[in-house]
Amino acid sequence: MNTSRRILALALLMLVPVALALAAEFMAVVPGPPAQPSPVYLTSSGGGELIPMTSVPSSPPPMSTAPVSGSSVPAQLRIVAWMLFVVALGLASMIVSVRSTLMADISRSANADVAHEVKELQNFAATGVDPRTSQPFTSTTRLMEVYRDGQQLTDREAVIVYNHATGQATQASGASAPTLDLTSTDPLFVKMLQSPSGATGYGSGEVRWARVELEPDNPSQHLSVITMSFTASRVDQLNATIWLMVGISAAVLVLTGVVGLLVARQILRPLHDLRTAAASVSTQDLSRRLPVKGRDDIAGLTEEFNGMLDRLQEAFDGQTQFVLRAHQEISGPLAAMDERLAAQPPTRTILQQRHQIGELQRVLDDLQSLTRAERRDFAHPTPDVAVTELARTLLDDVEAMAPGRWSLDLRARGTATLDVERLRQATAHLARNGLQHGDGPLTLTIAPTTDGYGRSGLEISVTDEGPGLADDDVDWLFERFTHGEAGGGPRGAGLGLAIVRAIADAHDGTVFAVSASGQGATVGLRIPADDSWHLTSGEEAGS
Repeated sequence: MNTSRRILALALLMLVPVALALAAEFMAVVPGPPAQPSPVYLTSSGGGELIPMTSVPSSPPPMSTAPVSGSSVPAQLRIVAWMLFVVALGLASMIVSVRSTLMADISRSANADVAHEVKELQNFAATGVDPRTSQPFTSTTRLMEVYRDGQQLTDREAVIVYNHATGQATQASGASAPTLDLTSTDPLFVKMLQSPSGATGYGSGEVRWARVELEPDNPSQHLSVITMSFTASRVDQLNATIWLMVGISAAVLVLTGVVGLLVARQILRPLHDLRTAAASVSTQDLSRRLPVKGRDDIAGLTEEFNGMLDRLQEAFDGQTQFVLRAHQEISGPLAAMDERLAAQPPTRTILQQRHQIGELQRVLDDLQSLTRAERRDFAHPTPDVAVTELARTLLDDVEAMAPGRWSLDLRARGTATLDVERLRQATAHLARNGLQHGDGPLTLTIAPTTDGYGRSGLEISVTDEGPGLADDDVDWLFERFTHGEAGGGPRGAGLGLAIVRAIADAHDGTVFAVSASGQGATVGLRIPADDSWHLTSGEEAGS
């Protein structure tokens, strides 16, 4: 019985790994996947360590804080887990059913053996004759001697003869039947003398018996004949077979898992390609399409995905063309209006109108820049750009915006691969942002740096001495059409720092803001170096 429990436990144990995988599928709760914008590194108003910040829409939709329930286990593993669960359940059920059926057969066979021996003994006692006298037996002892001499016991059978007159017991056994302790101290022997038939566990199996009484009314001739059948040898053979089935089932499970994993991976490969394509889609490249193979539901999904990309590309191209056409259509009248105002005497009203026209033109230019930033050809980095010459060019640009307020902190030497015109545009927006936050001096810094990913490169930043950035400003600083609290200066359209971010993206770089309350702010971008760069450190201050 202990072996039976062990085999059942092992069969159930085969289901444990699969059950755990299925439980993980039902119980796993994971957050939804975030978008993958370019990284932004911000430091809050307390200063200190740079903190990554991901892009947030300028008008964020309401977002649920509840986690998304679902499984984090890959689909192919879940498919294989379910398949293994069904196969393992079937194999375990088969093993348990086979063993239960065969154990019942062994018990029935043992009962049949005992019943057959009892019937033979009863028939022999009723009709047998003594071969010496050719007459019916007159002694039960002589009857049993003749009966046992002619009896062929199987390996698992045994016969006990107990003489009530003498209190002696003898046993005749087959080859594999055990010999009992035929004394009053043997509980099994005592139980057999007390019960006419029965069954009890013995060894790895059980023993079944039946007792026949010969001449019970004659004390001198009274014999108790106990016929027994032991099942241990057959149970041992059955257990060996069951263990073999368990081993084969385990091998079948392993083979099923390997083959199932390969088949599931092959079937789900188009979905993997679909996921890869979806992850690679950006506004800079909507041209990727997936090949459609077959006519099944996955092929239909691929066709729908390609159709979605077609619609996205058409909508994006239409939006881009609209912005560029609007820039062209509006810039012309604005330029003509500015020319007419320039020909008039420069009164205060005229100057204000020309300034407003200039602001409108700058907004149009910024919108055009942001639209072009979505294209792969937005930036054209040039190799071997001298960092010192770049610094002088950028300093001249910002000096033209606010003469006498700038100092240069140049701590980099060498050459780099950069788009100078885009960096001039980014620096102009950084300078304009700094000028909006007070009338104090500003510093243009160009220095070697390391970004939040551990990449070395070049930093271009502007530091002002204004009131610093509020926490809310930090959260939205580089988004489109957002405004911080300007320190008494004019508010822009909220596009300048978004363009800085787009230019950083075009160089595979990052943007950052460092601010301490009441101590100004430093806003800039970091561009990672590649193998074509040759930068060294060196400090130079200028104004």
